[in-house]
Amino acid sequence: MPRLLLRLLLVACLAANAAIAFAGPGDPGTPAADFALQEFPAGPIHTLSQHHGEVVLLFMVGYG
Repeated sequence: MPRLLLRLLLVACLAANAAIAFAGPGDPGTPAADFALQEFPAGPIHTLSQHHGEVVLLFMVGYG
């Protein structure tokens, strides 16, 4: 019985590592897609690529 539990634990760990190794778009650690936002009402345009290597916090509020 203990060997079976160890084998199941090993398989679970290997599966978790495989999921991390094959991260896709939108997964933690992958670069975000570049996009642009314009300040309201007619201000400058800011792109995400302008802040490459920096930590960026996006706070978006939607009404509707």
